[in-house]
Amino acid sequence: GWIAKDRMSATEAVELDQPARPRPAATASPALDTPAIVPALLIGVIAFIIVRGLAPLDPTNILWLDQRDRAMHTLGWWWFAMAPWGWPPGASPLNGLELANSVGLSDSLPLFAFPFKLIAAWLPERFQYWGYWELLCFILQSLFAVLIAHQLRLSRPLALVAAMFCVFQPTFLMRLDVHMALAGHWTILAAIWLYLRRPTPLWAWPLLLATVSAIHGYLLVMVFALWGGSLLARLWQRELRLPRTVAELGLGAIGIAVVLWAAGIFMVGSMQSYGFGLFRMNLMGPINPAFFQFIVPGVPVNAFEWEGVNYVGLGIFTLIAVVLFTLRPANLAPLLRPRLLPLVLVVAGLALFSLSHRVALGRIELFELPLPKELVDVLTIFRSSGRMFWPLGYLIVFALLALLSRQLRSTPALIVACLALALQLGDLQRGIRALNIGPDRTGTTWRTTLTSPAWEALAPHYQRVRALPVENEGWNWRELSWFAVTHKLPTDAVYLGRMDPTALRTAREVADAAMRDGSFDRDAIYGVDSRSAARIQPLLGPDDVLAPIDGLILFAPGGKPILDAAGITLSPFVAIRP
Repeated sequence: GWIAKDRMSATEAVELDQPARPRPAATASPALDTPAIVPALLIGVIAFIIVRGLAPLDPTNILWLDQRDRAMHTLGWWWFAMAPWGWPPGASPLNGLELANSVGLSDSLPLFAFPFKLIAAWLPERFQYWGYWELLCFILQSLFAVLIAHQLRLSRPLALVAAMFCVFQPTFLMRLDVHMALAGHWTILAAIWLYLRRPTPLWAWPLLLATVSAIHGYLLVMVFALWGGSLLARLWQRELRLPRTVAELGLGAIGIAVVLWAAGIFMVGSMQSYGFGLFRMNLMGPINPAFFQFIVPGVPVNAFEWEGVNYVGLGIFTLIAVVLFTLRPANLAPLLRPRLLPLVLVVAGLALFSLSHRVALGRIELFELPLPKELVDVLTIFRSSGRMFWPLGYLIVFALLALLSRQLRSTPALIVACLALALQLGDLQRGIRALNIGPDRTGTTWRTTLTSPAWEALAPHYQRVRALPVENEGWNWRELSWFAVTHKLPTDAVYLGRMDPTALRTAREVADAAMRDGSFDRDAIYGVDSRSAARIQPLLGPDDVLAPIDGLILFAPGGKPILDAAGITLSPFVAIRP
């Protein structure tokens, strides 16, 4: 809102691209110079308890982590904690064997994994830190929302409403049960706050960039883009001199490079993947509730576009309607001034990138921009482009509340904001209930299909667990990896965010050669599919075991005497021929 003359000099007003004139009562506050930090922290804690409950804070409660990407992240941490320190420090050789791997490549949150590994000897064997990470995310999400609102000169009540909108932001909540490291949306809010803050300490941006580098690559890209916008804004306004600019650029680059190297991100020969243009945001993304469908009906979209579901919520729709109805064009002028224009351009550019080069409306493919194959290959590094809408989603929240505070007096503005917040919470209740960690997701072990006593009998006699075929996220990776980690046997049955293509190709060649000439790893127990089993069968020795068991096919070189000694008999594999 507008800043009263008695609280702000004309110079400060120019810096904010706002005239030094009295502001409406909507943003009047007796303690404008002190943000509502303590209430913000309480909002974060209470919101976490409402959404997730207290069960995730038990470090031995791991049952809620036993599926999909949550399992990948958690297994990555356990393997990292189990392995000796390597070079780089984030190397995790037990999780992947010959396949290059690190704690960063399993998205296991190096920011927490490194310090907890230092004290791993004193922790429970199946310790998990994800509950504490999510609690921290809720708290910092609320805190930085209040700090942004303070920079925008919103009143304390409106600042707390902003915090509530941010901790119940659908895009944030959707990550809690899927990509847990990506729940660090507070880094985006921290970047927006640093953008708005004046002056900015030299260490602030480099520290944030180093921190987010230890969280997740996608968040790093968004924060990096916002940093670029901040540099442009400060250069445009002549707030930066050459030595300060060079120092900030240097510190930022060094912080990013050192942290990514330490986390082992550079252990792969290429970060390229597949699927750019598939994991995109549909043009219906901001209005499609998907997982949160309750009041607003869902919108059918194409496959894989769940990554681009960036629903803003019914409460935000309400604020948009009120703001547009009361809008005065003069209130939009600051968005085109040097102070804010780079921020607007950066978040708009990220939002456009979220659509990818293949633009769709619902299930209708509108058009595809012709891009060189080489460029598309590079863009697959950020194949889940739909995530890049997140900064714009948060900016919409703050822009609407700022405009509301300018266009209405304090009481009507606060009433409208609170009603919109109530609609938002009501609209999201189905999804919020589903995110609660209840008794059915509480336990100190994982569910597994590998229940035959043969596994326990064989495990002490082998040194590794392998899968055939060799794949990233093979069909049996979770069961085999859980069996391996609980018996402290390294494995190549893994799921990684990125895998070294050269290492994967070499491992496949070695496996193919073994199925031709019988040069199997005799110290490894294998989980194989039927096609691989058919190739192995003619190469079996008299003491080898090849048997269907617990939904997969067990291949244990030299395992028959072990099973005989344990009194276990398995039916041999029989190939089904056409």
